[in-house]
Amino acid sequence: MANQTNQTEVTAAQETTTLAKVEVDNSIFKVVAEGEGQAVRFTTTFDDAALFNAVNGGSDPVKKFLGQEVEVTDMLITSAELHEGRTADGEQDESTPIVSKPCVHFYTADGQHLTTLSNGIVKSAKNLISCGFTPSEGHSIVIKFRTVETKKGTAHTFDLVKRN
Repeated sequence: MANQTNQTEVTAAQETTTLAKVEVDNSIFKVVAEGEGQAVRFTTTFDDAALFNAVNGGSDPVKKFLGQEVEVTDMLITSAELHEGRTADGEQDESTPIVSKPCVHFYTADGQHLTTLSNGIVKSAKNLISCGFTPSEGHSIVIKFRTVETKKGTAHTFDLVKRN
């Protein structure tokens, strides 16, 4: 019985160490003036194709995957330049200044490239990084995209389902 108690204490201590937050460069997540954002703000890969495709575009929107679990092998955060304001119908208001906003890219185990400018996903990505749970070579993560109610309506976010 004593061995079981000691083993439980060690496991709890290991989990506490695993959950320690890491220091995050907050500039990765800031909305800045046009031209001031870095092309690649954060990356878990240095694969030429992944980096180019993240900066160049050509991905599927995360909103197509709401309610689904996806296995993520790499994550990048890039800058996307867009007009700061929105019209009544939700389109970019071209009369407002252009800003450089963080854009989160997910590369999945089945070769998909998903991307979003959602503030909720950006916040979840920041939390994921600060907990040290980013995907890495040989250690993918499974996340589930979802919509949550907010004071202003709804927002997209994701939950960490498991780390591989």
